[in-house]
Amino acid sequence: MEIVAELTTNHFGERDRLENLIRASHAAGADYVKLQKRDVDTFYPPVELEAPYASPFGTTFGDYRRQLELTAADFEYVDALCASLGIGWFVSVLDRPSFDFVQRFSPRLIKLPSTISGHTGFLDHVARTFSGSVVISTGMTDRSYEDYVLRAFSRAERIYLLQCNSAYPTPAEHCNVAVVRHYRDLARADPRVVPGYSSHDHGWFASALAVGAGARMIEKHVKVGSTPWAHFNDVAVDVCNGDFAAYVARLREAESILGAPVKTCTGSEHHKYACRD
Repeated sequence: MEIVAELTTNHFGERDRLENLIRASHAAGADYVKLQKRDVDTFYPPVELEAPYASPFGTTFGDYRRQLELTAADFEYVDALCASLGIGWFVSVLDRPSFDFVQRFSPRLIKLPSTISGHTGFLDHVARTFSGSVVISTGMTDRSYEDYVLRAFSRAERIYLLQCNSAYPTPAEHCNVAVVRHYRDLARADPRVVPGYSSHDHGWFASALAVGAGARMIEKHVKVGSTPWAHFNDVAVDVCNGDFAAYVARLREAESILGAPVKTCTGSEHHKYACRD
């Protein structure tokens, strides 16, 4: 099972905070860290960029979003740091300029988030030109999107299908972890499919249930401290106070308890009474 520390933009465009997030995620036992990339001035309409938004970076939503974007030098730093630590990294790409940008790192894995599930022109372009593995969060979609993804991404090495609800936070009754079982069944028919769960709920319990349902990738938002004006602050787990390490430990415990699907007699078993036949 692969555990992804979803950094989103909780680095706030600050190199020191970015390094702290990556090092702490690695120390907690994550297999990957994930970032986001978008071209702010073309992704958002002007009226949204000009809307009032309170943050330390200015008075508009555009001021906020521009500060959160990492530079090319920042991504080169991430690449070198993750290589030195031995942790993987990949990026949610939300538009074509961002997809084209990350190709300089020869990614084996990219994410296409729920946010752009309706951007089929861009998704079709990725499907035609990228033969690595894609991580697909399925928030705000239904079975028709699943059918589209499996049909469109015929060139993909692997298709990670992550059950996801796009509410932040997701109410417990809307997590629908049982969908992971459906993705597990799809994987039996198509070995390229990897079932998973992207957690926008509080805590670890739904993620542990997803492990039991067959998830092979679990994604969790992480942060350093609490920042009320930041996106995803409410659902993110702190990487520096032990909370994320405890989350990872819970999932590894669930994976261990789940074990293998083949019935065997284990080394801890013994017969209380000897057979006398």
